[in-house]
Formats: sequence, C-alpha cells, structure tokens
Amino acid sequence: MSKHDGKHHRRHSFRVTWDGKVVPGVDRVSPLVRLVEVITVRDGSSPGGSGHTVPGRIGTEPVTIERPAGADGAFEDWARTPADIASKKDVTVEVLDREGGVLAAYRLRRCWPSEYRVVLLGRSARTVAVEKLRLENDGWEHLS
Repeated sequence: MSKHDGKHHRRHSFRVTWDGKVVPGVDRVSPLVRLVEVITVRDGSSPGGSGHTVPGRIGTEPVTIERPAGADGAFEDWARTPADIASKKDVTVEVLDREGGVLAAYRLRRCWPSEYRVVLLGRSARTVAVEKLRLENDGWEHLS
C-alpha cells in the first residue's frame, strides 16, 4: 500500500521527538486542528444591513499525546518546568507505517505543556497507567 493511495492505514505508529530526542512509547496523538476566525463585515450600503464573512486570525487547538506510563520521565519532566519562553519546544510528530517508513511528518511550533495526567486503569486493562501530555502550540506545519 503506497502512502498516496488515499486509504487509511489500519496499523500505524508515531515517532515523537523534542530536544533532538525520540520520546519512547507514544501511541496516540490527538487531531491537529487549525482554526480560522470568521469575521462578519457589514456594508452600510447593502439593503437590510446584511454582511459577508472574511477570514480573521488563524489559531490552533492544543494537541494531546499519550503513552503507557513508565517509559521514561520525559512527559513529567517537561510538565514540571515553569511555563515560560525557555520551556517552549518544537515537537515533531511522524506517522509511521508498519515497516517504520514515514507516512507524514508535522512540526508543532513553540509547544508548552498545559496539562499532565496519569490515568490509572483497572485490572482488565493491558497497561497499568497511561500518561497524557496536553501541549499548547503556536501553530503547526506539514513537513512531508
């Protein structure tokens, strides 16, 4: 199956990096969402005062990455740092096919953690706990 055949891959994985290091175990990444503010502009000469819309500011939603707990301290270490300019990092998310080839890659710019969560699961679950890190970002771009 080629990467351009238009079908969703049934099995894929993620490779997430920051500070030049691969963050092990990431198995979920929330959707990357870019939003454009809609502004309604009224033209005083139009009958009934109807208006039309124009694009406004572009923003993004936070991205959440998840993995089984215990791989290393990368999530928790970053979440503990003060939320200032020095703690902002670019994060690369690569979507990998079954053979480890890169299907798509994205760079999330100037991310900082706004939430760190450890979800404890019941006995029937395969893993004991899941770490979730919510990242605010200043935009993202498609790399490949």
